[in-house]
Amino acid sequence: MSKNYWLYSMKRIPILAILIALGTNWLPAAASEVTPIANGYHVVVATFSDKQEKEARLYSESLNKKGFQSGYGLEKGKHFIYVFLQTFDFDNYTAAVKAMTDARQKPEFATAWVVKIKDGREIKEGEPVVLEEVKKNDASPARELTASLVTEYIDNPPMTPITRPQHLGNTPVFLSVFRNRDNKIIAAEVKVFDAEKSKLLTTVKSNCYLNLPDPRTKSGRLSLVASAFGYGDLKMEIGYYTTEQDTIQQNVTLFGSYFQLIFPLQKMDKGQEVTLSKVAFFNDAAIMTPSSTDQLQALLEMLQENPSTKIRLNGYTNSNGRGKIVYAGPSKNFFALSADRIEKTGSAKELSAARAQVIKDWLVSQGIAEARIEVEGWGGTKQLYDKNSPNARKNARVELEVTQ
Repeated sequence: MSKNYWLYSMKRIPILAILIALGTNWLPAAASEVTPIANGYHVVVATFSDKQEKEARLYSESLNKKGFQSGYGLEKGKHFIYVFLQTFDFDNYTAAVKAMTDARQKPEFATAWVVKIKDGREIKEGEPVVLEEVKKNDASPARELTASLVTEYIDNPPMTPITRPQHLGNTPVFLSVFRNRDNKIIAAEVKVFDAEKSKLLTTVKSNCYLNLPDPRTKSGRLSLVASAFGYGDLKMEIGYYTTEQDTIQQNVTLFGSYFQLIFPLQKMDKGQEVTLSKVAFFNDAAIMTPSSTDQLQALLEMLQENPSTKIRLNGYTNSNGRGKIVYAGPSKNFFALSADRIEKTGSAKELSAARAQVIKDWLVSQGIAEARIEVEGWGGTKQLYDKNSPNARKNARVELEVTQ
């Protein structure tokens, strides 16, 4: 057979047949699937769809470069890829929860959670898992472990398919509000404004998953203001339909199926003032209504957590006239018009001072040193609203000022 005939014949043989003849090792490798997530408890920090293996891998690699021991794997039941920091055996549930708690001290992992995986699928807490105990020279039978449900942690959003591009119109947010000093989670209110018109759209709670309203404006910009008692407000602006672009901001992060907006609040500085807007009083009385206790408790906790802080309580009224003033009696019932109450006549300045004083008396009864609290009564000298305004009653108030 001539050389030219052999070459001609080879051209007519399909290339695939040649590769098969030479062995399967010559065939191109098929696209690899994501490895199912291993059995055990995992401290999960992000979720991606099963089509986003590249994104999950890059995110996991970025965590490893920062010194975290990260990995990722496919959850076969819901078809999501979980990126996790650590994995624990089924008998190390307590260790997994502790690792999750430690992870949540870092703002970027404020929503870390624990999932339980068996045979590549997430299973519910309380579902029994059979564990094989193997001891040297001991044929111990298998035992069952039922993990207890931890309820003090934040529920995770429902797992839904991810739409591209992601924005606030199709993706929920987690509003992470914490104390900048030590990353302690803070219960705060977040006001959501139309950034173009400065119009308040809604007020929501912090540290939960939710959907924000569409401003329905040309720019689509929203302004969010996080407020918590004892801390300075923190403002952030974000685009409703351009949210992915806003992840260049330090405090905006996309974690697979949700955006995280970070609000590290600073405690109030010297000279800052805040109105005790939820502390109310009975008419003509220096006695607080029962609804005042929540904000008073927040004030007490602020003073307890900051033992060097000193404050001044400035009392104001809605007018400068004289009239009846009701004081708490010997029973020191700060939240009711008890039978032993004391009634006198006095000026508006005296009433405003008495209202500030009763707040101080309550704080002192809870263990706060008297020397940390000053009291001042100003009567009707600093009106916020016209006396004929529907908001005129808000002129009667007590303001907190940080003096040290």
